Amino acid sequence: MKEKRLYHMRKDYSPSPLKESLLSPHPLSQFEKWFDEARESEKYEVNAMILSTCGDDGAPSSRVVLLKKYSPEGYVFFTNYESKKGDDMERNPKAALLFYWPGSMRQIRIEGQVSRIPSAESDEYFSSRPAESRASAILSKQSRPLDDKEAFDQRVQTLAADGSTERPPYWGGYILNPLYYEFWQGATGRTHDRFNYTKDGDNWKITRLFP
Repeated sequence: MKEKRLYHMRKDYSPSPLKESLLSPHPLSQFEKWFDEARESEKYEVNAMILSTCGDDGAPSSRVVLLKKYSPEGYVFFTNYESKKGDDMERNPKAALLFYWPGSMRQIRIEGQVSRIPSAESDEYFSSRPAESRASAILSKQSRPLDDKEAFDQRVQTLAADGSTERPPYWGGYILNPLYYEFWQGATGRTHDRFNYTKDGDNWKITRLFP
């Protein structure tokens, strides 16, 4: 296979400049503002986010998960605790989230500590999922080899029809408690606007960064 250069793939960014005076003093409020605006302009799932984790060996891995709740306490998502990401977070409870909204020409990075949410909260969300989703979560040995996809699909359909789909102990939610935020907005000539929020006691300090 020949080398393929992508140098020509370039998009110009030209939204209104992002100024510090326009930012909320609290990053959660700024996140909510951009999230709500993305819901109006984006075609796809605005709550899709890239979750990056590291295991004992320090090697990072990333995947897309869905944000299911956010609050002053943090950002909640659900997974199989025995999956690759679950194992990473149990061994190294630090993670990063990335939201990218191309229609808005914006992205948000969030870094922090992760921990499991209470079982009752995981039960509540699990019971709200469609029957097939619950069955898949019960039967999936996530991140492990699957020899027969058709047989797995059939087992999911059978269990979903049966209706006995309580949340298994190896599936539930995590919450990321944010310690760092970065808000990025594209600008003309690659002079992008970047601001980070870092903890300063009980408050947050806002700093403009070079693009």
